[in-house]
Amino acid sequence: MSNYPEPVYNPSLLVEPRSKVASILPSSGQVSILDWLETTGRLIARETEAVSTFTDAPDELNELMLGEDTSYLDEEEDDDAVLDDDDEESI
Repeated sequence: MSNYPEPVYNPSLLVEPRSKVASILPSSGQVSILDWLETTGRLIARETEAVSTFTDAPDELNELMLGEDTSYLDEEEDDDAVLDDDDEESI
């Protein structure tokens, strides 16, 4: 009785000598994915004309850019006041 397992035939694991020229794989006879997409009608051609989906965007941008947002200034002033209060307490 041998300690080695019995060899299993697996054609994808064949050993070929390095000095031997590699054999050419046979064609599977299947069409390429591109050909398959074309024949089934699933290959969609790109549109050559650019479609603009941002027709309302300039108006919306102008509305946003007209007024200044000063809310961040109020927040900075509040933060400075809190820092000043903390400095006085630590003295």
